[in-house]
Amino acid sequence: MRARKLAEKLGGEFLGPGDPEITSICPINEAEKGQVAFLHNPRYRKYLTETKASCVVLPSELLIENRSFTAIVVDNAHRAMATAVDILYPEKPAVPGIHPTAVIDPTATIGKEVSLEASAFIGPGCVVGDNSHIGAGCKLIADIHLGPRCILYPNVVIYPKTWLGESCVIHAGSVLGSDGFGFAPAKDGIDKVRQVGKLVIEQDVEIGACCTIDRGTFTETHIGRGTKLDNMVHIGHNCKLGEYCLIAAQTGLAGSTVIGDRVLIGGQVGFAGHQVIGDDCIFFAKSGISGDVPPKSRYFGYPAKERMTAHRESGYISRLGELFKRVKKLEKILEEKGNK
Repeated sequence: MRARKLAEKLGGEFLGPGDPEITSICPINEAEKGQVAFLHNPRYRKYLTETKASCVVLPSELLIENRSFTAIVVDNAHRAMATAVDILYPEKPAVPGIHPTAVIDPTATIGKEVSLEASAFIGPGCVVGDNSHIGAGCKLIADIHLGPRCILYPNVVIYPKTWLGESCVIHAGSVLGSDGFGFAPAKDGIDKVRQVGKLVIEQDVEIGACCTIDRGTFTETHIGRGTKLDNMVHIGHNCKLGEYCLIAAQTGLAGSTVIGDRVLIGGQVGFAGHQVIGDDCIFFAKSGISGDVPPKSRYFGYPAKERMTAHRESGYISRLGELFKRVKKLEKILEEKGNK
């Protein structure tokens, strides 16, 4: 595809020079002739003078005058990159059909144009929506609703009483609707509290590989529309996630955590449970959240505090060693004066 044509599809301003043929996408510091790079992080602006990319897509504030590459100016280069991936790397649609080794219970309902790969299991009372794709080895145990245009990659396991809206994507090895961590310790042992609730996942949710999401104890665990989970995220029983949240890898939400809309959560963040998080919050990596958080907060640290407060306290702590030496010197001076 020519760069000018790519600019049209991205809704960007084509500036030239030239109109090179574009075959693929590559990071700006690794790109070669015939490739397009996307510059959305100012930290990488230094590579503009040395990149070998034939074309660079970037916002106007990062544009340079003397350049060797064709430029396409857009408002949001990160979003333009997502569009370009779909253009330059079109996905091959799954071929509808049922593999001979797939097992379908007679009481299950399978929609139109569905693809079931080898050893997929569709249990009693399950509903699989039109144009959905079920990967090899997936297990839908019983009483599961899968909306249209869903994609389940291999070896996904879904427990009973799970409902998925349309256009959800579940990556390999994830487990949805498993039992929450419900146990009642007693003097003579530990009694299990059976989890009899359900899991509801709204439309356009994407769940990474090897995630685990528990069903509700009596009511439901709920994931709002458009929310995206990275790999190895755990969502405990009765948690409620709002719309369009982004949660990075190895984050864990203990039971009954309520997350608002558009919340961004970094990697390895931990939520203690039974807390309410407001809309539009940001939690930076490795933070530990132990209480309610108001909307639009920026939290960092363990235990997590307002970001700037946490950074100031971290700065103070880093200087404690020097402060201790100064105090010891002052104590010695005072002691010497007292002995005179």
